[in-house]
Amino acid sequence: MYLNVILTVFVVVQVVTIILAYKWWNKYGRDMFKSFTNFNQKIQLPKNNFDSSNPFGQIPDMNEMFRQMNQLTKKMNNLK
Repeated sequence: MYLNVILTVFVVVQVVTIILAYKWWNKYGRDMFKSFTNFNQKIQLPKNNFDSSNPFGQIPDMNEMFRQMNQLTKKMNNLK
């Protein structure tokens, strides 16, 4: 008997939740989804010397960066 009551309440809560989610989607969710999908069209990147698909320009050589970092750490260790 208790199980039937608990399951009935659970089903009613699920149905109400689904209905409220559907109403929220029609009122707010659809517009939010459209605004997120059109986000790239609304934001204009500056037209400097790089493509809009890569706003950071050309990525520097990682070996050179590590070499410079090692030199810097050696110089810092010599200061002590």
